[in-house]
Amino acid sequence: MINTKNISKRIAKFINKQIAEKVFPGAVIAILEKDKVLYHAAFGQRIITPKQAPMLNDTLFDLASLTKPIVIGTLTVQLVESDMITLGAAVQEYLPEFNQPDITCIDLLRHTSGLPAWKPLYIETESPENIVEHLGNMPLESVPGEKVTYSCLGYILMGKILTAITEKPLDTLAYENIFKPLGMNRTYYNPPAQLRDNCAATEDSNSFERRMINTSQHGKYYKGHTWRDGVIIGEVHDENANYLGGISGNAGLFSNARDLITFCQMILNYGSLLLSAESIDELSIPQTSNDATEQRSIGWHILSDGAMYHTGFTGTSIRIDLEMGIAAILLTNRVHPDAQSTSIIACRNQFHRIIFG
Repeated sequence: MINTKNISKRIAKFINKQIAEKVFPGAVIAILEKDKVLYHAAFGQRIITPKQAPMLNDTLFDLASLTKPIVIGTLTVQLVESDMITLGAAVQEYLPEFNQPDITCIDLLRHTSGLPAWKPLYIETESPENIVEHLGNMPLESVPGEKVTYSCLGYILMGKILTAITEKPLDTLAYENIFKPLGMNRTYYNPPAQLRDNCAATEDSNSFERRMINTSQHGKYYKGHTWRDGVIIGEVHDENANYLGGISGNAGLFSNARDLITFCQMILNYGSLLLSAESIDELSIPQTSNDATEQRSIGWHILSDGAMYHTGFTGTSIRIDLEMGIAAILLTNRVHPDAQSTSIIACRNQFHRIIFG
């Protein structure tokens, strides 16, 4: 049991300090138990340029890589329960055009595929329809199953697999099987236009990826790419996900703290309404070898204390401690208006120490 009153004061002081030090313009925080919200508060600004707008408790955030555990991890174990997918099966079994016979679905899920961490697919491929074939012909950086290398590419593929198996678009699949049953009414791929003004802003013109491209081997190609101009609000920040129409396995999900509270409470209650207790075990138990640099399960990073954890590049994170029965949600717009600072890493560590000790 945590001392809510004491922690509330410490969190408010800490978050306001981070805003003053320009770690991020604003944040929404939630701490919860299985059946109770212990703390939920908004701080700072959701937009600081080209206009100013305050952060609200129900502000929508681009969750970035939190898409991986929330959508892909959850849908995958649902399909396992329904005997529609075999995690040890080769990716090629579900995506025949993927020319890497030794990579399995579990390799994608636990980041042991050997695929690179990231590539600008929006530059390397002729169209989104060529992505699976392109990834299947990409040189691997390690032998499948041997090494953990966090890869957005693997989760793009996993989204394609789920779509191929169910014959449904990924956004429809997520809505029908996760958001609707849980009553997550403000969780979307591609938020409706009327809600975009309530979204936390991300970068100005996606300058981070522009710099990555300009300083990499792709520099000679990037000038042919049409970058978005202006501050990105209500559209996915990640360029690969944007290339895929905002609907991808690696990124693209938008949500607010209230809906994420509902999702985390489902996990804390061992899958009530959505998953079996066995599936929660699959999500919370490491699937990688003991000597791996990072312990990974299906969609989640498993910390040394056993907590389920994941972050998003835009400044979001969720930590769920099943043993303590507590979850913490930290939503920030740390990439607004520029993503150069890495201060969010230390900030997250300090934030979680306040709550989890």
